[in-house]
Amino acid sequence: MKTRDRILACALELFNEQGEPNVTTLEIANELDISPGNLYYHFKGKEALLEALLEAFLEHTRGLLRVEAMPDELEPEDYWLFLHLLLEAIITYRFLFQDLSNLMGRHTFIQRAMRQWLQALRQSLEHLLHSLQRSGALTLDDDSLLWLLDNQSQTLLFWFDYQRIAYGDEQADPVQAVIQVMSPLQPYLASPAQEWWAMLILRYRRQV
Repeated sequence: MKTRDRILACALELFNEQGEPNVTTLEIANELDISPGNLYYHFKGKEALLEALLEAFLEHTRGLLRVEAMPDELEPEDYWLFLHLLLEAIITYRFLFQDLSNLMGRHTFIQRAMRQWLQALRQSLEHLLHSLQRSGALTLDDDSLLWLLDNQSQTLLFWFDYQRIAYGDEQADPVQAVIQVMSPLQPYLASPAQEWWAMLILRYRRQV
């Protein structure tokens, strides 16, 4: 692995474990057993590291949030897969979500990028909820859809921070997170989808 990639991987691991504000570039260099000057050659300070990791997260999720590539009709299983992949990315870059308001307040480039990301997330969720409606899997009015959109967006943004505070990082299970995000859909699911949901929950409970 190239030195630049090693630095990014180490920074990501330390930021996730300790929180970004608690990690210095010197600690990253020491962890890698390289000189601070070597690190500085690749990244001119911690802000440059943050920019690179933020761009990696955005690139990781960009394909998932491309509305133009999404189907017009969707089954609940497909929505489950979408959320699972998205939450895997959030867990991988979870330092961004541990104290997002603080990060956005200290770094304008994070504020700008994450607001754009949230807008793309909401557009994607709205499209997919309408796709579930068109397939007949979901029955709800426009007001309920807007409520679900807000609820799911908030859960995706803040679920990990809640889990971290309540239980610690060891509880960062994407399956549990998907269930949390999808649960508000349950009253609006059509009969076949209700059966699928019940079997899914039963299977998950047997595994934990």
